[in-house]
Amino acid sequence: MTEIPVYNMKKEKVGSVEFPAFEGKKVNTALLHQVVVAQQTNRRQGNAKVKTRHEVAGSTRKIYRQKGTGGARHGDIKAPLFVGGGQTFGPKPKNYDVRLPQKIRRAALREAVRVRQEEGRLWILDQLQFDAPKTKKAAELFSIFEIEKGLVVLDQSLPHVEKSTRNLSGFKVCRVEGVSVRDILAYQHLVLTRGPYERLRNQGQRPVEGEAPSGFAGGGGDASPSNERLLAS
Repeated sequence: MTEIPVYNMKKEKVGSVEFPAFEGKKVNTALLHQVVVAQQTNRRQGNAKVKTRHEVAGSTRKIYRQKGTGGARHGDIKAPLFVGGGQTFGPKPKNYDVRLPQKIRRAALREAVRVRQEEGRLWILDQLQFDAPKTKKAAELFSIFEIEKGLVVLDQSLPHVEKSTRNLSGFKVCRVEGVSVRDILAYQHLVLTRGPYERLRNQGQRPVEGEAPSGFAGGGGDASPSNERLLAS
């Protein structure tokens, strides 16, 4: 196990937490890519739609007689050949949802947190709270930790923290239930408090007799109901 320091809001070390050691194991970039692509695909609305010749407004009268004109044969004016006619083989509403296995989602979440830890960009705070919603206070806090862009993960609704951070460019605040691999990798730093870290660490844990369970090092037992939302991102 590797120890990660826990800081207060003044960047003073006040404790530490355990993080599994991955000595000799490379980051599974292919797994991260697969999950990020799936999450980006799930964001697509899939509502692009065009009208065919049977759906556009217009007369169904044959524009001129079949023979004797010297021109090509045509039916109504809504044919794709004419301006204002329907479109051929255009896009139609489509469902792009991709459902990945639970073990893959768990493993990718572990790998994403591991990437930030190995880069030295995983910050765990003892607590994160402001007396009032002030963007200046949030900017001062992140400047102490030298964080220019980061993802802040909370375990509960903290209006003062959310309001203080949302006006800062390059930062995002989310609840631990909604954290995704895409967001962790999109922001340079990952900021957690003890609560979200323990939930991420113990998500989907499978207790083994004689060993302390760990969500990062564990295989993939059934997730508890309280953590299923974490895996649905």
